[in-house]
Amino acid sequence: MQSSILISGATGLTGSIFLSLLAQKQPGATLHCLVRPTSDCRLLEKFNLKLTYHSGDSARRTTWDKILVQKNFTTIIHLVQLRQIHTILDSLRQVQHTPNLIIIGTTGVYSQYNHYGSEYKEAEKALATYTGCYCLLRPTMIYGSHQDKNLHKLIKFCDRYGFFPVFGSGDNLIQPVHAEDLAQAILTALQRPHIQGAYDFSGGTVVTFRELLTLVGKLLGKPVRQISLPLNAGVWSATIIENLLKERSPVRREQILRLQEDKAYPHDAAQRDLDFFPRSLEEGLRLEVELMRSLGMISS
Repeated sequence: MQSSILISGATGLTGSIFLSLLAQKQPGATLHCLVRPTSDCRLLEKFNLKLTYHSGDSARRTTWDKILVQKNFTTIIHLVQLRQIHTILDSLRQVQHTPNLIIIGTTGVYSQYNHYGSEYKEAEKALATYTGCYCLLRPTMIYGSHQDKNLHKLIKFCDRYGFFPVFGSGDNLIQPVHAEDLAQAILTALQRPHIQGAYDFSGGTVVTFRELLTLVGKLLGKPVRQISLPLNAGVWSATIIENLLKERSPVRREQILRLQEDKAYPHDAAQRDLDFFPRSLEEGLRLEVELMRSLGMISS
């Protein structure tokens, strides 16, 4: 049977980089993309790929039913939400298809504070019952461009104000993973359909939060003052802001609490089975700072 691939999340940070890498490795490859009606697909059109778009919501069973009844895909790459796996599996059972699944999860499944931790655990249990072959990739904090939801905001704040608040000790460990390294791992998983199981994906450097701020200051070429604040003050402030602004809140209570956890995980299994050799944090952040400068997002 001819290979056919369906990908969700193609317009996101990791998805767009993955398609760029695929276009380099397999020019003219054919893919089906599940996108929202409001998605901007102009970037994808620049790649040397033959793309077919399916408009819908990956969280809805009706979307998957409509697509899967039309075509029996050999591989589904789902880069959106692990919590949607129940919906996908239900639809696959309905049409009796068992494609190879490549799914993005999160190391947040290990957090004691993560609001969705129990839902991630339940989703992983459901995926483990899948009768076909699957590869679950659990990244740590993803960074790598102005599209990331984490470090680019921190970089912009440090560049603009020259300081950053540190709630608690700031000695918690983090190990961010660059989006391009994660995208390369997805491509490798696609090329090795026999791979089965879950893998943690972390960056090439483990640092404390305070060390991260020092590194950001070094790359910006200006000092970043670390303003030490009591943990309780941070939790109290974030709770009030979250209650007032709801979904528009720039900071959440859970985020402050999670800053106290170590979020560094070994990636030995991914290195062994998926040739995963991530770049150092300094190398990745240097590229991100250069990109943000070129876009005028931070000072030169």
